[in-house]
Parts: sequence; C-alpha cells; structure tokens
Amino acid sequence: MSMPAATERIGTLERILRDYEAVAAQLPDSAVAADTRRRAARELARLGWPSARDEQWRYANLRAFERVPAFRPAAPAGATAAEQGAAGAAFELPAPLPGFERWVYVDGVRQGPPAAAAAADATPSWSAEQRFGLLCDMFAADRAALRIRGQAAIELLFITSSRAAGAAVYPRLQVELEAGSRLALVERHLGVHDAPSLVCAGVAIELGRGSQLQHYRLQQCGTQAVFTDTLSARLSEESSYQVRQIGIGAGTARTSARVALAGRGASLGWQAIAVGRGEQVHDTTLEVEHMAPGTRTEEVFRGIADERSRLAFSGHIHIDAAAPGSEARQSLRGLIEGAGAEIDLRPRLEINTDEVRAQHGATTGQLDDNLLFYLLARGLDRKTARALLKWAFLGDVLRAIDLPALRSAAEHGAAGQLPDVMAVGALA
Repeated sequence: MSMPAATERIGTLERILRDYEAVAAQLPDSAVAADTRRRAARELARLGWPSARDEQWRYANLRAFERVPAFRPAAPAGATAAEQGAAGAAFELPAPLPGFERWVYVDGVRQGPPAAAAAADATPSWSAEQRFGLLCDMFAADRAALRIRGQAAIELLFITSSRAAGAAVYPRLQVELEAGSRLALVERHLGVHDAPSLVCAGVAIELGRGSQLQHYRLQQCGTQAVFTDTLSARLSEESSYQVRQIGIGAGTARTSARVALAGRGASLGWQAIAVGRGEQVHDTTLEVEHMAPGTRTEEVFRGIADERSRLAFSGHIHIDAAAPGSEARQSLRGLIEGAGAEIDLRPRLEINTDEVRAQHGATTGQLDDNLLFYLLARGLDRKTARALLKWAFLGDVLRAIDLPALRSAAEHGAAGQLPDVMAVGALA
C-alpha cells in the first residue's frame, strides 16, 4: 500500500507520537490511566524505534510498520455499542466452545457488559525487546481484565473488522489468578482479509501460589494485517503456566514474550507452531527467567516456511544462581518448503548454577529422505507422502491442544496454509 508523500518524510516513531498526541484526550481512563499512557509515550521516545541491527529485532519485519497507514485506534472512545456491533456484524464467528464463557471484542472494544470480577489495572515494565507493549499502553481503548478465584473457562475473541482498515487495534488482556485457582483461557485473534491494519496486543499475567493457567493462543488475523503481541507473565510458588500457540495469520507477525518463574517449583510449558506462505513473516522471541529453586521450563517450536515466507524463533532461558534444581528443555525445529523460504532458530541457555538439568536442540532443513523413502516404498505417491510428513511434523503441538473443537479449528487453519495437505485429506 503506497503512503502519502507527507507520511513518507517522517519516521515511524514520529508518526506514532504524533497520532498519540492527536487522540490522547479522547482515550478512556477505564482502559489505561492517562498518566500511564503518558509514561509509555515517554519511554517509547526514550528507547526509540527498534532497528534490524539489534539482535532481538534482526528477523522482525520492521519495514511493515512503515507502511501502517495510521496508529490511531480504529474504535474511538465515543463509539457506541451499536456502532461497534455493526462493525463486527459481518464477521462470522466460530462456534462457541462447550463449557466456555465467551467474550467478544471488536476492534479492541468489548461487546456487552463488563465483567463483574475484573483484575486491577497492571502495566508491566516492558523491556527494550518488548517495546511494542508500550504502544498498547498508549492507545488501548478497552481491556479484558480477568481476576479468577476458583475455577473458570473463558474464550476471548478479538476481531478486527473492516472498519479498522487504515487504522490500528489494541487488544489489552490482563489475567490475575488467585492462589489455588485454575483457568482455561482461549485467546483468539481473527480478522477480515481485506483490511490493512495494525493489531497490537498487550498481555499481562500474574499467577498466584499453586494456580494453573492453560492458555490457548490462535492468531488468525487477515493477510493484510501487521500483528504484534507482547506478553509478560510472573509465576508464584508451585504455579503452572501452559501455552499452546498457533501462528498462521497476518502478513507480518511478531511475538515478544517474557516469563518470570519467580516462585519455587513454578513451571512453564510453551508449545508453538508457525506456518508461513507467500511472503509472510512470523518472528517470536521468548525469554524465560528461572529465579527460584526447582523451577521448570519446556519449549517446543515447530515451523514450516513455504514459498517465500520467513520464520524465526528465539528462545532464551536464563537460570539464576538462586535457582538450583531447575530444569530446562528446548526443542526447536523448522521445515523449509519453499525455494525462497527462510527459518532462523536461536536456542540459548544461560546457566549460573551447577545444580541444573538442561538440554536444547535446534534443527532446520527439509523433509527426511529416509522417512519419505519409507512411505514411497509402501505404495504412497510422492505428493501424498510429502503432505503426510509435513502434517506429522506439526503433530507434536497440535495434539497438545486438548479441547477437541479448538484443536479442529487449529488443524484446519494450519492445513489451510499447506494446500498439498488439504488436497490429500490429511485431516480426515
């Protein structure tokens, strides 16, 4: 999309700050306090806009942000519920998940009454590698705030409508689990395919002692969207955070996550897939801090890059001297299917104590010739054999989605990125 000459003459950061000043007075304190917004703007100005020369931004498609038409929110504070409902009415919602309470947000604003038990407004201290979280703090028009005592199952749908074309959407999610609580949370980002827009999500999570969060994350934005999601989580003693993340949408996607295992025995399981086609770019950075004894991390990533797409996953696990008895495992694997495709995997373990168990591995390549030969020798044609092997490659993560309806949606979304898999009926 071509930009007006006046826009081309100023940098991305200057455009962001200009748009913020233009709408700051209209943004609601109920979503983010005005002083928090101003601090975020000052911090972003101090940090500056990221550069591909920075290690953690090397594989991000920063040029895509230069083409974002505007950074102002698509849903201003003055929009009525009827106007917002009309904006999302044309979007066909997926079937509700059995046993889940559903909340729907259109262009970052909730449809329906606010929740009775809302988490306190909590703004993480975003690191330089997470500075896109500052954008959400500056511009968010609403927030999904969950404070859970006991047990709950909630599905959040964040929809980007055609109204967002030429503007931006800022989903803001805050989750607080009290001690011993359990939450199954589905966070799903959906969007129309013909609306060039920015979707900039900010997620803050606080887990109390012994609590458990099962977090399913599906990113299926429209192909014209630039998607960025910044996540900060802090885990208390004996708490568990399990993530199942599927990235298949948007033309450009960037995830910047940081998880602090702050209490003894806290555990993280992060399993993710990304499937790219065309010229899609999917980039993930995940930093995990082991800060207490007996903490555990398991990371699994599977990525398939077809045509001219680019995928990257950077996993940095730091085990502090105060965290003896910790365990950390990384398994990062990428499959290159296109002649112009690229996958970059960067596992990193930083260990400051001798009393640990740790292992990591990263492999990038093409389909295993031995497995392919095995299938061909049993009568499968080459096209079918290749499609089945690609589908099996993603199976580790897809099978870990233990909600049948959601797993089916994730499978169909991933298979939709792989035409040969769809053609041979691998989902049947």
